[in-house]
This record gives sequence, structure tokens and C-alpha cells, in this order.
Amino acid sequence: MPDQFATRKGGTVHAVSVAASTDVPAGSPMSPDACILRHVARASRAVVAAYDPALAPFGLTGHQFNLMMTLGNMGPMTVGSLADTLGMDASGVPRAVRPLSDEGYIAVERGEDRRQRVLSLTPAGRSKLDKATPAWTRVQAELVDAIGANRWVSLMGELRTVRRAATACTSRRAKS
Repeated sequence: MPDQFATRKGGTVHAVSVAASTDVPAGSPMSPDACILRHVARASRAVVAAYDPALAPFGLTGHQFNLMMTLGNMGPMTVGSLADTLGMDASGVPRAVRPLSDEGYIAVERGEDRRQRVLSLTPAGRSKLDKATPAWTRVQAELVDAIGANRWVSLMGELRTVRRAATACTSRRAKS
């Protein structure tokens, strides 16, 4: 894809050939234009950009809706469990939850262990989630229609494989 290594100068796009500076042929899974990080990050940004405008009238972002939907479907969860379920670092959960807690949509309570925090959807949060769900459903249906239902089911499996591989990646265990 030529736009992946493009720089913008004066509004014009100039392709930068990184693949040419390596011994890996273009189109190979190991060529720079096949970078997993780039493709997954671009897909993630595009998906977020599809959901955010639909959820904005309800005062929610796509990430906030996803967090609330997870709590609504799974019930109360510890910060660590929610982080694992959403594929987040546990240290980022309090920052993500704070605006929802401030609005009264999520309750944060102490767990059995004093250090543990348990998150749950409040009645106001359930109401907000119920009101925003039709907007989510419209975007979800449009994307599934565009992708194809069978293809989406297959892609979910492929994305699980990518997540497992990234989780097992040795760079995650490396100490700086």
C-alpha cells in the first residue's frame, strides 16, 4: 500500500520507499509495508472513527461504551479483570473509568482485598447504555453488512490469533 510510508509536504503526498532500503521483497510478510502494528492500528482508528460520532450524542465515546457494555453484560468486575477482558493495561482503567464514575454511570467500590477495586454499572449507567445501544447497533450492522457476517466471524478468530501472538511476544517480557 503506497500511502503507508507517505509523508505530507505542502499538502502533497510523497511516497517513501522503506522497503527499497531492506533486502526483503515488497509484498513479503516481513517487508515494512506489511507491518502488523501499522495495519492493526489503522484498522482500530478507522473503527473508532465509525463508532464515536454515533455515540457522541449520548455523551460517550466508543471506548466508554465498550467499557460500559462489558460491565453491563458481565456484571461487576475488578479493575484487573476488566483490563484483561478489554485488552487494556490495568493502570489505564482508572483513567478510563473516572469520567464515567464522575457522571454516576459506574460505581467503584473496595473489594475483599483493600487494594482491590470492583467496578459495576449503576442504574444511571444502565439507562445510558440502553439509550446508546441503538446507535451502536446501527454502526455494528452497517460494518457487519460491509464486511459480511461470515467474514466478520472469521476475522474475529483471526484477531484472537493476533492478540495471542502479541501477548506471547518476547518483547513484552524484555526488561529495559
